[in-house]
Amino acid sequence: METPSIASARSLRNLYFVRTAFQVVFAAGVITTAVRQPQVAAVLFLLYPLWDVACTIYDLNTFSKSGSARTSQIINAVLGVATAAGIGLTVFHNPILAVAIFGLWAFGAGVLQWVVGLIRRKELGGGQWSMILSGAQSALAGLFFVILGLKDKQHVKDIGGYAIFGALYFLIGGVLLSRKLSKTATTAAAIS
Repeated sequence: METPSIASARSLRNLYFVRTAFQVVFAAGVITTAVRQPQVAAVLFLLYPLWDVACTIYDLNTFSKSGSARTSQIINAVLGVATAAGIGLTVFHNPILAVAIFGLWAFGAGVLQWVVGLIRRKELGGGQWSMILSGAQSALAGLFFVILGLKDKQHVKDIGGYAIFGALYFLIGGVLLSRKLSKTATTAAAIS
């Protein structure tokens, strides 16, 4: 019989792998459409924070049942919805401002992800360093998107690179959780 913590870790691992695949496809879509089909890239750009909200809600329903991690994720979901609204209002007529709005979201979401990673590191006994690093990298990238976006140095296509880094961190997080689950299963089998 699977314990709740093992089931939660397995669910989280699967979420990380799904996020990896989505972010790679998203990055490819944004990078390939940004120059020749900017309207398509703008729609993809608008969808990115909504995808994060959907993943956060799934995570809230399957893993974060209480505590500080849950609070951080609820704040992240609200921030993501507000960001999508801000991007939707600006991306088609003022993409520079939309990139800056995205940067604010990336900063806030990164800080919140960093917090959740630290909390989960304690809850899961490790396996979260990639999420901690991802949160820190997201916060830093967010600052660059705000500063450089407002100076017209960052563009919608640059979000593709941000998504690729995110995919790499989620892939590493999924692999680390897979290893942890494998060790747990081996230990449980040896005890039985």
